[in-house]
Amino acid sequence: MDQIPTASDRAALLIAVPSALLAFWIGFNLGAFDDIFFDQVLAVWVVATIVLVASLVSNLPPRSWSGRLVLLVPTVWLIVATLIDPGGRSGSTDVLFIITMVVTIVTLPFIGWILVTTINPDFLGLPHANKSAVIAAALVFFLAGWVLGTANDQFLTCDDFKVSGSDLPAGCTPGPGSQ
Repeated sequence: MDQIPTASDRAALLIAVPSALLAFWIGFNLGAFDDIFFDQVLAVWVVATIVLVASLVSNLPPRSWSGRLVLLVPTVWLIVATLIDPGGRSGSTDVLFIITMVVTIVTLPFIGWILVTTINPDFLGLPHANKSAVIAAALVFFLAGWVLGTANDQFLTCDDFKVSGSDLPAGCTPGPGSQ
């Protein structure tokens, strides 16, 4: 007899899919390029800003100012990155940029937690097994992305990266007919 999925299982899947997808691409790009691409950083900024503004103009969480300040971190990083001329950095602007980057990286798990629990408040009420499955999915796919990124030359060619509009990772495999 087929089991009917529970609301907890559906909620866990709904949270795990986008979380694991983002974690995979971040891991892949770290593995292939030793970098997190701007589009992923900006995606975090957009989502954090939407949730922050929604919490200010409605009754949505986070209702605490500490939670709102955490959601403001990507905006602070973006402002600092915008104000600092990438071509003309000095020692003091490098320090400011590094500090804001470190603060952003340190707060990412908190930002993720706030986003997940705000966008899908059912997450807090999920059984421990479902919460663990969501976290495990994000971690497993981050690691899978990193492994596949570092081994991209085993299953992708330089042409695959060119067609997608990406830079070529170091050591990519030339495609058939490439020179």
